[in-house]
Amino acid sequence: MGIKNILSLVYQKHYKSQHKFFQEAYEKGDAQWTGDGSPSSELVRTIKKIKPKLKLKHALDIGSGEGRHSIFLSREGFKVLGLEYQEQAIQQAMGKRRRGLLYLRGDVFCIPLKPCSFDVLIDFGVFHHIRRKDAATYLNMLQSMLVPGGYLILSCFSRKFKHANGKLYKRGYVVHKNHYDRFLTKAELHSVFGKHFNILKIKEVKTGFLDGLFQLKGTGRK
Repeated sequence: MGIKNILSLVYQKHYKSQHKFFQEAYEKGDAQWTGDGSPSSELVRTIKKIKPKLKLKHALDIGSGEGRHSIFLSREGFKVLGLEYQEQAIQQAMGKRRRGLLYLRGDVFCIPLKPCSFDVLIDFGVFHHIRRKDAATYLNMLQSMLVPGGYLILSCFSRKFKHANGKLYKRGYVVHKNHYDRFLTKAELHSVFGKHFNILKIKEVKTGFLDGLFQLKGTGRK
């Protein structure tokens, strides 16, 4: 178990202010998105459903934070790579040591791994911080990392998410406290992922999130 470290030029050029926002949140102990450290119930249900269909059981946790989902996947028998650009979050995650769990300090635009390394990717709260013009780059990364028939488990802001200032953003995005938030519809997720993924589920939940399960097109059972 350990940390590798790499940050892409795209990230360093366009996401520095966003990095600062999250860094300050972790430093102040105000990373509210980590909850009580328990894994998402949606993730638990989905893994139970797809686990029997997996061969590798290799998972990439994109935006792994303090490790709540990485640790859960490790306990479920997966080999897990947690990808996170906040060093303090990784250090906190490292205090919960588990075999088969590695953390990489880096970002979604530059992952120094072989293609087809994973059969599960999870993104709980990263995609909605990716600018529209960078979404294609992000999507290409997802496709390259997954084996054909591999799964993406996603949770992102919906248009019904009530922002910290109490407003709803019908235009679909806002720049708030130096970071970018995007609010999506089911139709937009279909448009973004439908070309390369089989869409197995997109569900809007009362908390203002869209939960999705997508399978990379190619060989593999649905």
